[in-house]
Amino acid sequence: MNYELLKEVIRDNGVKMSFLADKIGISRQALHMKINGERTFTQGEIMALKTALHLSDEQFLQIFFDDDVEQISTKESV
Repeated sequence: MNYELLKEVIRDNGVKMSFLADKIGISRQALHMKINGERTFTQGEIMALKTALHLSDEQFLQIFFDDDVEQISTKESV
């Protein structure tokens, strides 16, 4: 997951954390922890973020399925 890109998209959209947390159904504190990599997003939260931030398919893939994920999976299967 590309946390820095997610933060950038949130900033660029001018979305407040409380608004975004409400949109995806979690507390502001939980959102903060998830955006900083301390907790993981659920599949439902990821889809809600895609909708709330109006992410294109490309942005969605760059944020939630970046190259690091693929590299980790490749290493584990070797």
